[in-house]
Amino acid sequence: MYGPQLPEFTGKGINQMPIFQYLPTLELLFFNLFTIDRCCHRKYSFLKTFLMLFLFSAVLFGISYTFAEELSFQGDGSLSLYGLVFLIPFRYLYREKLPLLFIIVCTCWVYTLGILSLSIQIAGMLEPGSWFFIWTIQNLLYLLTLVPFYKHLVPKYIFVIEHISLFDKRWYKYMVLNNCLSFLLLVVINWYFLKEETSFEKILILFLLLSIICVSYLILYQIVLDAIKINDLKQEVSHDPLTGLRNRAQLWTDLQSVSKTGQTFSVLFMDLDRFKLINDQYGHIAGDQYLNHFARISSDILRELGRVYRFGGDEFVAVCPGVIPQEIIGRLKECREWDSGAPCPFNQVSIGVLLCEPPHSGVEEILQRVDRLMYQNKTARAVSGKA
Repeated sequence: MYGPQLPEFTGKGINQMPIFQYLPTLELLFFNLFTIDRCCHRKYSFLKTFLMLFLFSAVLFGISYTFAEELSFQGDGSLSLYGLVFLIPFRYLYREKLPLLFIIVCTCWVYTLGILSLSIQIAGMLEPGSWFFIWTIQNLLYLLTLVPFYKHLVPKYIFVIEHISLFDKRWYKYMVLNNCLSFLLLVVINWYFLKEETSFEKILILFLLLSIICVSYLILYQIVLDAIKINDLKQEVSHDPLTGLRNRAQLWTDLQSVSKTGQTFSVLFMDLDRFKLINDQYGHIAGDQYLNHFARISSDILRELGRVYRFGGDEFVAVCPGVIPQEIIGRLKECREWDSGAPCPFNQVSIGVLLCEPPHSGVEEILQRVDRLMYQNKTARAVSGKA
């Protein structure tokens, strides 16, 4: 017995072809569009998106049957190339960029073409030459795989898609290449199997190929998930949990790095005046909000110049390349933006500024010197009655 013995219905019009030959292809198209809609973010409502895709599909089929010299459905995956044309409406209906849409489309093709290929091979062994039997088996396979596919594989795949941008941009290229090669391999194997003797071994090969592809997606998901966990751990180690600023340990590391460059840089040591009174008068929750508010304002002021760290308690340090303009230091002291969302009035801040020129001292000495400058500023303001 050679090949699945598919009936070769050809012709220009849909009326010249049995309806059951269309059912596997139409069902394949439906599940492709449904899966893509699940994986992507719509720009418009579901109804508008559905109508646009329905109209596009109808026009595409109408053009194909009207102008094709000979149209033949052999189940060899050749019509999957029409899926590339659907990238046109996808580009305008969904928010994802074109490379990401291509990745999603290839993944959907692998699933639906894999089901169709298995259906054709199984039907070739049981009842050759029946499109209705192929369609029936295809529906049974969908019933067996739809729940695990949409409940377990699709959510993980969506997770990868949403977080892959956190990594190197080359990941997109690798995903495009991997998905494209997986789909082409399935097309080639399916096309070859259609020309050869139908056997249980070929069904097993298709099943193993689809399983390997699914496992590769699960592995990619686990890699991305573990990488996110590692990044979160790094965030916890190097950042202050209250303000989100980098902490003292990261300040020490960054100061060592900038000192080795031999460049001139400035260090600001900022101490919030009378912060204990804030906790005593307004409570510790308001005190935390006070710290957060100052962290946000100081970071915004120094955004284009450097980075702010939480040194500890009510003390903050900023490291900036070059010389800090006096106008910026004045803005930090005044905190004119304070009233916007502040938990209580601002009690001012004492600032020590140290210009570090090469050869640089050690990190500990730099912090001690700028700390002394801050206390000198605090003492001078207290003597003058401005604190």
